[in-house]
Amino acid sequence: MSKFGKQSLWSSTTKLHLTSVLIVVCFLQILELLLLQRKYDLFTGGFLQPYSYLSWTDRVSFIGLGLWMDLVFIGTLGTAWFWFTNRRVTRPLVAAYFFVFSGLSIIGIWLAVKFKILAYFNDTINFLIVQNLGGGNIVDVLAYITNEATMYGITIVSLSALFWIGLHIVRQVADVDMAESKFAMNWLKVWVVAPTVILTVAIVWLVNSDFSLRYGLEKKSSYEFISNMLNQLTDIDRDGYGLFTFPPDPLPLDPVIYPGALDLPDNGIDEDGYGGDFHWTSSEPDPLTQLIPKAKKNILLVVLESTRSDLLGVTLNNKPVTPNLTALANQGSSIDYSYSHTGYTVTSLTALFNRSLSSGYRRIALADFLEQSGYSLSFISGQDESFGDVATTTGMNAPGRYLFDARSALQDRVYPSKDSGSLRLSEERVLQEFKSHTSKMNWDNPQFIYTNLQAAHFPYSHPGMPALIIDQPIPRSKITVENQSWLESTYWNAVAVADRTVGSMIMHLKELGVYEQTLVMIVADHGESLFDDSFLGHGHALNQSQTRIPLIINQPGIDIHTAVGQIDIANLLVQLATGQFNEADWNNKEKPVLQIVGSLDNPQLIGIVSYGEIRTILDLRTRRVYFSDLDHWDEFDLAWKNPTLKPRIQTLIELWERTRWEDYLSGESTKNQQLNSKHNNH
Repeated sequence: MSKFGKQSLWSSTTKLHLTSVLIVVCFLQILELLLLQRKYDLFTGGFLQPYSYLSWTDRVSFIGLGLWMDLVFIGTLGTAWFWFTNRRVTRPLVAAYFFVFSGLSIIGIWLAVKFKILAYFNDTINFLIVQNLGGGNIVDVLAYITNEATMYGITIVSLSALFWIGLHIVRQVADVDMAESKFAMNWLKVWVVAPTVILTVAIVWLVNSDFSLRYGLEKKSSYEFISNMLNQLTDIDRDGYGLFTFPPDPLPLDPVIYPGALDLPDNGIDEDGYGGDFHWTSSEPDPLTQLIPKAKKNILLVVLESTRSDLLGVTLNNKPVTPNLTALANQGSSIDYSYSHTGYTVTSLTALFNRSLSSGYRRIALADFLEQSGYSLSFISGQDESFGDVATTTGMNAPGRYLFDARSALQDRVYPSKDSGSLRLSEERVLQEFKSHTSKMNWDNPQFIYTNLQAAHFPYSHPGMPALIIDQPIPRSKITVENQSWLESTYWNAVAVADRTVGSMIMHLKELGVYEQTLVMIVADHGESLFDDSFLGHGHALNQSQTRIPLIINQPGIDIHTAVGQIDIANLLVQLATGQFNEADWNNKEKPVLQIVGSLDNPQLIGIVSYGEIRTILDLRTRRVYFSDLDHWDEFDLAWKNPTLKPRIQTLIELWERTRWEDYLSGESTKNQQLNSKHNNH
């Protein structure tokens, strides 16, 4: 028998295995803590971070619990691996090399990818949000999230080469006799495994019920994996919620009741767990149906991609960024508190044209109303309007309407890719089409023209974009918080390019002699964070930079004292263009605008914002509520008991539930129409 044939609890083989596990655990723990601190200022506190571990007690608790989760996670993987390699009679040193190298490489790549994504977005990012950013198309999603694939591919190839070189060296020095050893897993006897499982489950349960612990540990990969596994095991009714989510499923055997479920009205049951049973009253009449369909002024509606509300009067390098838009606002009107409902282009355009966050429940689409009013409709866009099915959903491509988008001039696209999510035309090309098409119009008939300018789309420049106020744009690879100033300069240069294009459009309308008879409205699909609030991009936070948008009109004297959401803009546009503007309709400072991160049915954040930038935000992941004027986060149940705060939360919950119910009714109506159509066809 080999001297290694009989193993004690602390034999050399067992020590080798334990050392391998500890090496991987230490690497995971240290690297992840550094990245968490860098991203979230977890131990020092940072802007917009709802919680940090500032006391040594909190820090030790967090690190200790995280270390335990890493030990359990990596230890389980190590146990399985070494049991397998012993069965194959693999030399322990070779098995240990495989485990350590693979563990360090996989963890390194995983954390690099994870925090690379979070560097651009936020911890709210998930597949649903990426899908929304990708327009709802899975192919577009995959294209969207694989832009960095080449860099990671090179890394993987390099690691593979290093692995085989190292394996060759290890095999040369590994003790051949150890190939006969049998790993007796004495240290994994029931008296160790059972307490470990029980303690781990208890810790997850404790963490799940304590926000301060949950906030940090849910960002730890090992805790996330273990808690998700436990949640799946306890999700008996398969509604997506078990006993280890927050909030936990109140009725684990009822698939209808879970946090965020569709609340059926007036049935005495609070299905979603917020605000009691939803009470449904029929919706107010559609404002457009209260207006007389008539045409008075031509309409030019310009949608600017990813454009912030603070664009007026900005200067950079002693040059005005938006001289044309600023002049338009000074000569006309600028609405201070205008908002997008989401941070996604597709849902923003749908809200703008279909006037609803639901599927258009009892709302007439803007394009249909204008056509009924006698307008000819033209759509000229720098993006692919089939992205997210916008062209069909909003009626841009309906018969009798003119549609020119990025698909119409593939030879002029600014990027080589023909993928709908990245297909773009330059602002110069959009202007060229605008001039050509409007020069051929019959201006004796009223005209509606929609244009979409993509200049400020990430990465805020494209090949051939002129540098109007900077020397050179920031390369995409250098977009980091350390280069924030360069990034901001590049972004504002893109906005300057869009501004110049708008100025050229207005000048062309003047040359045609139709500007004085044209209502011009400038709006954005959503805003953009530029690391000024610790975020970059859009669609993952409900704040001013990401959701407050410009609303500029060339008509003076428009006095509005209410928050204007994108679903309200069509009504305002028609009122102004047809001479039916009623100031009394726009004088409610308490009117809320609903905002969402995620989808209507499965959001991560819901919020309302009213005149004066007053926000109430509910984080459904943490069941906490934020009040912007108080600059304070509070537990939902505590805030609900506060007579001052409850009405604000109630308004938010009721508006969300109403919109969801309208969407549900709209879907049911569509299903019934399809069934009736099939029945009639048969």
